[in-house]
Amino acid sequence: MADSEEDGTTVSQESEDLPGTVQIQDPTVGTSFEEENPYKIVAAIDFGTTFSGYAYSFMTNKDAIYTNKNWGQTQGFLLHKTPTCLLLKSDGELDSFGFEAVHKYNDLSEDEAAGYYFFDRFKMNLYDNKELHTDILLKDATGKEKLAVDVFSKSLWYMKAHLIRHLTGALGYKPDGQTIRWVITVPAIWDENAKQFMREAAYKADLIESTHSNQLVIALEPEAASLTCRTLPANTFIGEIGGQEAKPTFEPGTKYLVIDAGGGTIDIVAHKVRKDSKIRELFRATGGAWGGTMIDLEFVKLLHRIFGEDFIDKFKKEFPKDYVELLQDFEIKKRGECDSVRVSLPYNFCNFKHEGKSIQECIKSYANSTEATVKFSSGKLVLPSAIVDGLFEDSLKQINDHVETLLQRPKLKDLKYIFLVGGFAESARLQHSIKSTFSGRVTVLIPEEASLCVKGAVAFGCDPSSICQRICRFTYGVGSYLPFEEGEHRDDLKTEWCFVKIYFRPWAEAGEVIGHCEVWRETYTPIIENQKGIIFEFFKSSKRRVTYTDENGVEKCGSLVVEMPDPTGNKERAVDLEVIFGGTEIKVVGYDHTSQTKKRDIHRLSFVLSSVYLCALF
Repeated sequence: MADSEEDGTTVSQESEDLPGTVQIQDPTVGTSFEEENPYKIVAAIDFGTTFSGYAYSFMTNKDAIYTNKNWGQTQGFLLHKTPTCLLLKSDGELDSFGFEAVHKYNDLSEDEAAGYYFFDRFKMNLYDNKELHTDILLKDATGKEKLAVDVFSKSLWYMKAHLIRHLTGALGYKPDGQTIRWVITVPAIWDENAKQFMREAAYKADLIESTHSNQLVIALEPEAASLTCRTLPANTFIGEIGGQEAKPTFEPGTKYLVIDAGGGTIDIVAHKVRKDSKIRELFRATGGAWGGTMIDLEFVKLLHRIFGEDFIDKFKKEFPKDYVELLQDFEIKKRGECDSVRVSLPYNFCNFKHEGKSIQECIKSYANSTEATVKFSSGKLVLPSAIVDGLFEDSLKQINDHVETLLQRPKLKDLKYIFLVGGFAESARLQHSIKSTFSGRVTVLIPEEASLCVKGAVAFGCDPSSICQRICRFTYGVGSYLPFEEGEHRDDLKTEWCFVKIYFRPWAEAGEVIGHCEVWRETYTPIIENQKGIIFEFFKSSKRRVTYTDENGVEKCGSLVVEMPDPTGNKERAVDLEVIFGGTEIKVVGYDHTSQTKKRDIHRLSFVLSSVYLCALF
């Protein structure tokens, strides 16, 4: 810890949004992407709950963004995305990913499948996980466990390898991985633990050389969607404006809402177009775990009601790959426009019996007891419209209620558009629900390729300043020592050196508007003789006003050790702590003036002794 000393020479009061910060103009902070990062290719990986894909562009022509449209080619498909499914060998090494993993796993015999690990829909394990760390385990389809960071990193490694093979075929030579700026999309409502976890996974996947590398950019999914909607041709939206074909405009002052409906989460952002055409966030991203997998969970509950929980659990244990196949078929069928849904039942399920009862008997018994017209026909479970509507009911209600609450905010009184995007946005029922509820007050528009917002992530990677103002999600600060003042500070925090400990030194407050690459900087000095370093601990709170780090609701969110190997000057030595705001992450850097030790931190060459990213702070 350290005592604080205001640095009057380097800190100005020029920013109206964040007092005590300065907009840095030197080449290491706040410059354009081309000046700051000499990359030739920007590649974005859309790592989804149910489906994943990628897009890329070349810095020589950033407006031309390409996607791979051949996922599943060997299985007879030509799609823009592939299932987020990972198949590992018995030793934990990668076997396959996506359609290949699904196809191979489904073709294995039950004995063969027991020697593999099959993971799907594992992304949601990072949502709102307060105990998230690199030692947590994930269970596969059969209950076998693997390190979560390995499951994520091997998936990212596959996506990287697939992209490089694709680029090699397109360019005629293999591009150098160091020339690729990577972008990974994550839900905006994820906390910093989950985003830091993704950095760890990207490092293990060899996308970057260190976890704090500038080569990786974290893009928020609804922000990427927002950028995609702004660049799409006006005639590619489904919807009407004033009875005419949808042709949205984005002139300065336009306010719009983006509902990013993914497989796991619903992320909602409110944006306003500024005079310089950049985007300002009106309030911080909101949402919840109301995505497409919520309907899948309701489907599983329906199976429990029809066949019995013991029946389904026993089948899942004996035929895990058939159970996966059953859920995957429902995942596809639920997006259709038909009122009823016909779910294909695997052969082993059709012939499965539990306690002497067949599936036909279970379905008949359920239909008779509930008067529901559930039927078994030609190997398919036929669900009528009323039952399917019931599976969607809770998810759609939560989404509509949340959007309705947002529309009551004064900042959205002149909202012009609602854009519905994401994989779940392809669901006809979700589209109808949003349109019928809100189209009377605001224009609801849906891109024809609603799930391809990864293109916006590429655009963001090319110019992270395109989202130029965000709303701070929490109050952030650093724990420090200050000279103790009688009657001003708590007596129980007084140290033997007459300092008050665990004092909260704020950087920014919850709800504050933060501009791109704003900087908070302060100078610290040692409090004891011959101190060899300073440990900085960082904290956050949802409260706007915080005085001490031990207050209720204050959580530690990171730390940084700045070594001070040169004792010259003793207590008079100075360490600068610099916090760079305004992106999807906050970067913290410590400088030791005395030792003059140089350490290269990617493209930053200065007296940097240590640096760390605090991910997802907005």
